[in-house]
Amino acid sequence: MPGSKPRLHLPYGQWPVEDRRLWEGTVSGDDPFSNAAGTHLAAASRKAYIMAWRRFLGFLAIEEPAALDIATAERITMARVREFATHLAATNLPQSVAAQVDMLYKAARIMMPERDWTWLKNIKARLYAAAPARSSAKPVITSLQLLDLGQQLMDETKPKSGVAIRLSDAVHYRDGLMIALLAFIPIRRKNVAALEIGRHLIRERDTWFIILPDYETKTGSGAEFVVPGVLGPYLSIYLDAIRPRLLGRATCNALWVSRTGEKLAYGAIGNIVAGHSARRLGLRITPHDARDAAATTWAIAMPAQIGIARDLLAHADLRTTTKHYNRARGVEASRANAETIAKLRRTARVAIWRFR
Repeated sequence: MPGSKPRLHLPYGQWPVEDRRLWEGTVSGDDPFSNAAGTHLAAASRKAYIMAWRRFLGFLAIEEPAALDIATAERITMARVREFATHLAATNLPQSVAAQVDMLYKAARIMMPERDWTWLKNIKARLYAAAPARSSAKPVITSLQLLDLGQQLMDETKPKSGVAIRLSDAVHYRDGLMIALLAFIPIRRKNVAALEIGRHLIRERDTWFIILPDYETKTGSGAEFVVPGVLGPYLSIYLDAIRPRLLGRATCNALWVSRTGEKLAYGAIGNIVAGHSARRLGLRITPHDARDAAATTWAIAMPAQIGIARDLLAHADLRTTTKHYNRARGVEASRANAETIAKLRRTARVAIWRFR
């Protein structure tokens, strides 16, 4: 652009007008029932997509400025994407190159959904396949370890009758309940952060349920899970004593409340799980690892019924089923998961007793 020094990431204000129009038309919708691909992007995904687009436009501003005047859809060609990948490879690891092209593909797909981006999808797949596999030093974990960690935190800080609850104890109890709940119901972090009492956390007689609407799930298929009985007393203590202590005089419908009485931030969820697991287990576990742990638990305990793990995790391959069927499967899967974890815990205790 005249008068502008090319930058690796082209600032949003310098984007071509059509690019800005396409992006804003994709992500600015406020209709929660809209089927627009990008309307309900998670904040992290939105940031990743826009950064990839900025990076691609920055590359063009440096290598082929005239291309910024071409229509957006016509500008993204196989030749330019290959040159972009080569450009990235000069300063990035192969995995990072593949990831950035992947984000470019996903941004293009939601900005121009009417176009066929199969060729771009194939390029990013080939880049991933060619990148050296990353070795993982993280040991395999199961949901049982997460449950034990969560219960330890709650049992250590459980309020005593007639004794005022310290704020630090209330925070630890909240963290423990969150981790224990993830062991049984490993929903995505954005859904954990968004949980509200009366909207997502619902009580029917003596049973608590977590209900996720269609428009709040990644797959677009609603999910419903039952909170296992073993967590019922812990949840009651949290709602009756711990949460009010955190709220103070503030009012908030969020299930997870910060020490300042506000809704717990999305970014804090990861720090909570990672911090406690690192200190107690010697492993830095993320909320997403809770999902892997659930699949591992089923693979170990019930390999013939591994399909239940898909229902529990609400993966994308369930989108073709009806909403009612999906939700019924979610409740069934969460109940089965609770029974499996209980069985594993009993087995572990018997083994410890035998070898004492």
